[in-house]
Amino acid sequence: MRKRLVKAAAMAVVAVLLSGCSGQKSEGTTGAEGSAKETTETAAASLEGVRIIHLISNTRGDGGNHDMAAQAVERLRDEYGAEIKIVEMGNTAADAAKYLPTTLDSCEDGWEYVVCGSPQMVEPVQTAAAEYPEVKFIVYDAEVTRENPEDLPNVYSALFKQNESSYLAGVMAMAMSDTGKVGFIGGQEIPTINDFLVGYIEGARTVNPDAVIYNSFIGSWNDLAKAKELASIQYQQGASMIFPAAGQAYAGIYEAGYEQKRMYLGCDVDRTLQYADTNEDMNNYMPTSVVKKVDVMVENVFEKIMAGEDIFGRHEAVGLKEDCVGLVENDYYEKLVPEDVKAQVKEAKQKIVNGELEVPSAFGMDQDELNAFINGGQ
Repeated sequence: MRKRLVKAAAMAVVAVLLSGCSGQKSEGTTGAEGSAKETTETAAASLEGVRIIHLISNTRGDGGNHDMAAQAVERLRDEYGAEIKIVEMGNTAADAAKYLPTTLDSCEDGWEYVVCGSPQMVEPVQTAAAEYPEVKFIVYDAEVTRENPEDLPNVYSALFKQNESSYLAGVMAMAMSDTGKVGFIGGQEIPTINDFLVGYIEGARTVNPDAVIYNSFIGSWNDLAKAKELASIQYQQGASMIFPAAGQAYAGIYEAGYEQKRMYLGCDVDRTLQYADTNEDMNNYMPTSVVKKVDVMVENVFEKIMAGEDIFGRHEAVGLKEDCVGLVENDYYEKLVPEDVKAQVKEAKQKIVNGELEVPSAFGMDQDELNAFINGGQ
């Protein structure tokens, strides 16, 4: 197959790899000689003719995980010559019923790599990967489980350590708080969102053991009116900053914060970018965004493939150490976050990267353990 030929060719060259998951070329050789060497190696890394399909269990346009993954796949076409297709499958109940048939059709149509994400795609991938062992599957933001370690040797999946980035957000939010109170609003109460919450709470309590962290769940990802109502209540109770992990509903939270001149955080991507042209003043209340770099993770996987590394047959979690999660440090971060708070965040990040600090995670907690953690052990 074409895939095997490309992989074999890639193994024979030295590809320019990313440093960790950061998307940056490794430093070292400088000057004209180094530049020429880098250009030659970059040209050698190729996915020319390799067929990659991205199945989105949603639609594009929210600036979130699927959009970032789609941008990465498009860069694989533009920079490495891959043949790509991006399919928006929707996210209604009726759409979800089509996920498996669409995945099977993609395999039947000869797509060599299937990129997809979200827990909703786990079962379709498990079924299709077993039926089409020659197709490779790359699954982001979900774990594809195996009954036996040797099962599904053509599947790679990755979760993000969002608890690590939200820990930094909790440190920052509480260190900046003039009330000792901050807030969190989730879309739906699922493990990933609870993981954001657990990290956020732990970070805030590290700064202030008596911290008050309000938390609410909307019950959906797009109910802006309810999101605004919940945010208004938290602000009225004294929350100085609210962290939304709430899909499209974040806009309702920002509206409440803007009206009350209180701070809020971005999630998934740098949310200040979307207000730069429409209402830049909104960004003066958003000191940072908590991001999962799905695009970096997807690109990193394919760079490993081009280098001849076999990454399939396993699941892993990527976080601060791999530069796949973090806080956005843009102009607003520089302007709105005091220097001493930046120093606290930097120190916390370094401890996590060095392995000195392990942030608690909602994954592995049962409901009673999660409740006890949220309630401070009470």
